[in-house]
Amino acid sequence: MYQTTANSYAYLLGSCRISIPSSSGAYIDLGAARGVKLTESFDSMQVETDNTPAVIVGAKKQTVTLEANLLELDFRKLRALRGYLDAATWSTGSTTATLTFNSGGSTTGITPNAIYLTHYTNSTSAAVTTTIYYAAITEGLNIPLVSDDKTEVAELSIKLKGICQSSRTVGSQLMNIVDTRTGVYSTTYFSTSI
Repeated sequence: MYQTTANSYAYLLGSCRISIPSSSGAYIDLGAARGVKLTESFDSMQVETDNTPAVIVGAKKQTVTLEANLLELDFRKLRALRGYLDAATWSTGSTTATLTFNSGGSTTGITPNAIYLTHYTNSTSAAVTTTIYYAAITEGLNIPLVSDDKTEVAELSIKLKGICQSSRTVGSQLMNIVDTRTGVYSTTYFSTSI
């Protein structure tokens, strides 16, 4: 016997587009990816008493981590994703273009980015969009080269950590998720004010 009724409109099928803002105000699409995962974490604030179990009263040190494996090794995008920690120079000839990616010894630090994850449903008008307001890389380059006999491509693993921005309104300092999938919220399974 079934215990509940499924709201199939709420199923999240497929992956997402990962993008970051560019210096021109447009967005940089980081391209093909596998294993995209968003993980929120926090330390629970507890009140200890002598005669009851501890009571959780809130959260502190709230963060969000984005992990993914990028399949497109584009050093221009990688430089932006890494918060311009690295230097890059371009040279072009009549039939060639060369990019030189330089890293190491920077004392200017990493410039955090906003990160956007956009999952489109069958209709491009319905999406689940996540914005992490302030995130920066937490790990260095890891480019595992694959065998020449394989059909797989190298997957560049990335890990970014988002932290709360105290300059933003309390309750909206870390990230937001906007869901425009009307079918999820127009059904009679539950009220919009759970």
